[in-house]
Amino acid sequence: QQAAATASNASMAKENGDMSSVPAAIPAAPATPAMKKGTGMITTSGTVVTGYDTKFQKELHAGDAILCHVENGKEELRVVTMRLSNVSLNLSSAFSSNLKVPTSFHYIRKPRDAKQERAEAQKKKAETLKEQKTHAFDLYGNESLVYREKTETGSYRIKREKADAKSRGDLLELRAKKTSDKYC
Repeated sequence: QQAAATASNASMAKENGDMSSVPAAIPAAPATPAMKKGTGMITTSGTVVTGYDTKFQKELHAGDAILCHVENGKEELRVVTMRLSNVSLNLSSAFSSNLKVPTSFHYIRKPRDAKQERAEAQKKKAETLKEQKTHAFDLYGNESLVYREKTETGSYRIKREKADAKSRGDLLELRAKKTSDKYC
């Protein structure tokens, strides 16, 4: 009905020469997410879900929704915030009553953008590698060794030196040469 009204409005606008009110395209309705039966049974205590013969690691991710029947016979839907293992996960909020008896469940997958998720994973991996390189062996961004050196007045100053340390042994050898270094 709405599409027919939009089409008639568009034809009227064309006749009048006013194209500002004509939409460029009618957006397609998003696909309805599929509900799948979960493997195994679950019980809950607050926001903690315990699984029995479940496969949470394979079936569920953060952002997915769990649907199950609670004691009063109503179906309730909750969002997964954290998946800990195949038998344990956390929900965004508790069901109206705890599931004390193992209960079957269904789940609905969160719509995902696989390309964006891969890009974010690669970015996170690159950041982790950079951080590991930066902080490995007390070397900093420009691969310099940072140490303390005692001054004439008895205080200390921070010194930076280019280091060619390839291993912890090399680093220890460099530090041992610095007699005032507090770590040696």
